[in-house]
Amino acid sequence: MIDYGNARVAAMRSRLLTAADLRRLGEAGSPAALAGLLERHEDWRPILRAVAPIGADPVAVVEAAIERHRSARFGALPRFYDPPRRGLVAALVASLDIERLVALVRRRRAGATADELGETLIAGALLGQAELGLLARAPTLAAFVRGLARVGLVGPMDLAGLLAAAGPTRAPERFEAAVAGAVDRTRDRWVAGRGRDAAVVRSVLSDERRVRVAASAELLATGAASAALLECGATLVRLDALARTGRRDTLGIGPVVGYVAAVDAGAIRLRAILARVAGGWPEQLVDSYLAPGVAGGVRFAGDGG
Repeated sequence: MIDYGNARVAAMRSRLLTAADLRRLGEAGSPAALAGLLERHEDWRPILRAVAPIGADPVAVVEAAIERHRSARFGALPRFYDPPRRGLVAALVASLDIERLVALVRRRRAGATADELGETLIAGALLGQAELGLLARAPTLAAFVRGLARVGLVGPMDLAGLLAAAGPTRAPERFEAAVAGAVDRTRDRWVAGRGRDAAVVRSVLSDERRVRVAASAELLATGAASAALLECGATLVRLDALARTGRRDTLGIGPVVGYVAAVDAGAIRLRAILARVAGGWPEQLVDSYLAPGVAGGVRFAGDGG
């Protein structure tokens, strides 16, 4: 089954945007032109057509397409593998589900109604729109937590801590961190086995959390803009390295690691391109995001270049 899964992943990787493709997309004169150029690519055409109703804001269309591409590609991966590798693959892609859950919690806190949330929900990797819709409609944070347990992303041992963090006197940031931490512990249980593949995935998860912790510290020290730059840049360095090394492990979990990293790195770079064509970012800054190992004009620690 590993050969079948890895062959499917290799075929999917061959359809990803190349560095040359990204440079051409970066030359688009407007968000609408960017959407048009992106639609020429096989991997993006059906997604763009699904999210681009007549009269839609082209910036919102491209943003939605980026996220739907991630969810569609990551959501397919676990089905290509039998246990125990299926658990390893699920652990790799569940970072997207953490993003979706944190975003959902923040929008609930900002006062979005269940109907408003439902109109904009995009599936995660393991959580579909139906599951996210149930969480969006949970009447309280305690009900939200119990919903997470029902869909299998939170273990029974984490319920008490999450319910405590959901209390009305707790800081909202603490609840977000508690949700992410609980899902991370579930991922750890999925990769607790022996063998090289499990060790590789544990290392990937450890590096992912290291970047997340560094960004949180930067947020406290210097503010949101600096933290976002640090996290984005450090993440690109990590993803580029994983995308390169993943190709060398054809009989193990490496192709999945490399594909997931390549999809996420491509999403970051497409967002940078969109920021330029929408008029927000200077061309030089965007160019720095398109260069491997460099983002925001800074070469980050860990880059071997």
